Amino acid sequence: MTVRADNLGSLLRPPYLLDARHDGLTPDELRVVEDRAIEEAVQLQEDAGLQIVTDGEYRRRFFFSTVEVLLEGIDPLGFVRHHRDEEGVEHELRTPTPVARLKRIGTLADYEVAFLRPRTKRLVKVTMPPPSLLVNYFTDGVSDKAYPDREAYREHLIELLNEDARALAAAGVDHIQLDAPHYAYIQKLVADVTDRNATLRRLVETDNRVFDGVEGVTKSLHICRGNDRSHFTGTEPYDEFAAAIFPHTVADRLLLEYDDERSGGFAPLRHAREDQTVVLGLVTTKRSDMESGDELKARIEEAAAFMPLERLALSTQCGFGSNAEGNAITYDAQRAKLELVVQVATDVWGNA
Repeated sequence: MTVRADNLGSLLRPPYLLDARHDGLTPDELRVVEDRAIEEAVQLQEDAGLQIVTDGEYRRRFFFSTVEVLLEGIDPLGFVRHHRDEEGVEHELRTPTPVARLKRIGTLADYEVAFLRPRTKRLVKVTMPPPSLLVNYFTDGVSDKAYPDREAYREHLIELLNEDARALAAAGVDHIQLDAPHYAYIQKLVADVTDRNATLRRLVETDNRVFDGVEGVTKSLHICRGNDRSHFTGTEPYDEFAAAIFPHTVADRLLLEYDDERSGGFAPLRHAREDQTVVLGLVTTKRSDMESGDELKARIEEAAAFMPLERLALSTQCGFGSNAEGNAITYDAQRAKLELVVQVATDVWGNA
């Protein structure tokens, strides 16, 4: 049975977990606090009626920060990029840069799944940063002391992330999701349309290789539009890149943000393959304002004009805490939005 109420991954961190990160705890002491928070996150998701459960990404500083913990050779703050809020104000974000050849010191399965999997009978999802995103943080004058060029770094990233994906499948993970915010701002990086499409195909081919030999899991691709403390990056509608991505990714499920006008209309859904489910991210996680069930049902009906209803599903637009500080949204609103997704999915499709 197709899951109709999907779960993007991250949740707001409880205040006691945020406090613990600044209290000088040892790693073992901090992990005890994280464990408590994850158990509460599992209960929250199950109580909301979600059939897919995550650990809330509570062990992470940012959605991609597993690479900082599991791979030696990363400077976690070495690359600078920028996000914008809805008023157009930019703020700085620092991301991980390779400063030495990467060496594995842990697996994502051991780091996150070993604790989560025994604590729920529901489907388990783990999110991963794709190699085509991480390779962007290669910094000339620093990273080229560890790798001869970006291509060598790309190949090593693919190898390491594929190892993680295989281990996740072996550990009983049901859904593996790649989070790809950079797909949505390709227009800023490549001006020429022909070159842009070729670049996108290259990104997709790179990320597809993470799933080589990975069996028995649902493969998901989330095309994020930026979600750092309610700020965004991508402004191009899906018309700009859907044809270069949707039919070429190996993903079984496409999770697309559709919570504001920046995303454009639903016509690009026609580019999805017939064996793909498109998950409509209609419920925003950037604000506490609540959507209405009738509004969501109307938008789902609008999308169904371009794609059969049985190939659609519903979710929030993104996670609630792509970084540890989280979005500008209340805990009560987070719960209510998760419950709303489940209720509307049940009303529309008969199951969540």
